[in-house]
Amino acid sequence: MAVASKTRIMLEGLVREGSFKWLLGRRSSFDEEFEEMGRSPSAQRNWIPELSPVANVVIRRCSKMLGIPSSELQESFNAEAAESIKHPSRYARNLLEYCCFRTLALSIQVTGHLADKKFRRLTYDMMLAWEAPAAASQPVLNVDEDIAVGVEAFSRIASAVPIIANVVISENLFEVLTKSTGGRLQFSVYDKYLSGLDRAIRKMKNQSDSSLLSAVRSSNGEKILEVDGTVTTQPVLEHAGISTWPGRLVLTDHALHFEALRVVSYDKAKRYDLAGDLKQVIKPEMTGPWGTRLFDKAVSYKSISLSEPAVIEFPELKGHSRRDYWLAIIREILYVHRFINKYEIKGIERDEALSKAVLGILRVQAIQDGNGPD
Repeated sequence: MAVASKTRIMLEGLVREGSFKWLLGRRSSFDEEFEEMGRSPSAQRNWIPELSPVANVVIRRCSKMLGIPSSELQESFNAEAAESIKHPSRYARNLLEYCCFRTLALSIQVTGHLADKKFRRLTYDMMLAWEAPAAASQPVLNVDEDIAVGVEAFSRIASAVPIIANVVISENLFEVLTKSTGGRLQFSVYDKYLSGLDRAIRKMKNQSDSSLLSAVRSSNGEKILEVDGTVTTQPVLEHAGISTWPGRLVLTDHALHFEALRVVSYDKAKRYDLAGDLKQVIKPEMTGPWGTRLFDKAVSYKSISLSEPAVIEFPELKGHSRRDYWLAIIREILYVHRFINKYEIKGIERDEALSKAVLGILRVQAIQDGNGPD
């Protein structure tokens, strides 16, 4: 009873003082949850004194999603964790991770979880709690600063959701996401990235389910990862000798396809294989009128199946960012198949390797989406 009374007094104090104004500079969902917890006897009983207020709020959300009281989650952790994991210096963070990872393992089984605003907010708040998990933790930000999290918190929590990140790329991804915010990740940027990732996944699914190249894709179950050349202001050109043809370029998880545009329709697609061992070489290329080398905006594809390299150009007024993007994603698919072939990877392991390459491309698309106009 004494513990519950102390918890109630603390909750009332947090609400009265607007404790989480240091987080958002205005009334937040944390304040609302503290008010609710202050009115709830069960919430007071489930308050974990070793944890900070924000960590308690996050674990309370986990508790609701798992259908397990916070106190029972703590008991399970105490029973399952090794003594070294429960050392006082690490207890709060490890308990928090235990609850977060159990919740995320359940949440990611729900189709379309990236589209759920509550899921996106929860994963970010998990990062906030990770940075200040213990009851003695001090706020990491000043009142006047925007709320943000660091690379360690991002890497630890985001990597638990394979679509968002993994341990190999998490630091590089964090660096890209925080290049304009001084190395700290704000929720608005994180939320935009997850929204873009959700759109990229849905776009891939819709394109792959469409009739586009369905006849040639069906044998391998190929997924469409990117399409270009469908907008007249951003053409794609194939160079063959001194001839140049506009057309539609399609990248799948097995090949590159180019359909030359005629008067009212497309020609039969040319297929440039990326999955077989054909000694392929993909590299930047220069193009120009009548075979001259003036513009550094193209990609060449060379393999033992072709008598001469295929050259695909991505015209743009300044720079060669379109070409660089396509060069990167084509190579991503080529290299993962080269890895698969070299080590003779089969079955589920093969699918997993390929899916990681595909996710890498989708993340790039999400970042590009986030960098576009609002």
